[in-house]
Amino acid sequence: MNIINKSRKIISINGEPLLPGVTMNLGEGMEKHPAIADYLERGVIADASKAAAPSADSTGISDFERAKIAEEAIAKYKAEQEAAAQAKAEKEAEIKAVKTMDKDALITKALGMGIDVSDSDTKDTLKEKIFKALGV
Repeated sequence: MNIINKSRKIISINGEPLLPGVTMNLGEGMEKHPAIADYLERGVIADASKAAAPSADSTGISDFERAKIAEEAIAKYKAEQEAAAQAKAEKEAEIKAVKTMDKDALITKALGMGIDVSDSDTKDTLKEKIFKALGV
């Protein structure tokens, strides 16, 4: 009889590990062993031939695969949040730096950003142009 581990934990049968979602061939008459019978009754393991075809209401994804997908989604979400926080911190630092710049530094910054600068631009005008280009 082939069995499949339907749980999210590693179980041991005859000293052999059975990982979640993995199948194992049981020896003749092993399904009558009290521990194996209990696992079958509780749904920890199942007959692989019966479990191979998912029912219509089932998604066909094991608990182990669901946990893995959830962990990957959480990790991706956290990475996105960290990247967004870092980008926000960098933008705030740039805004703070622009606020403290003198006119020559503002002209250099504006020209580096591709902003048109005229001789009549004041320090406040240059700051406004830079902030507008930064989307503030």
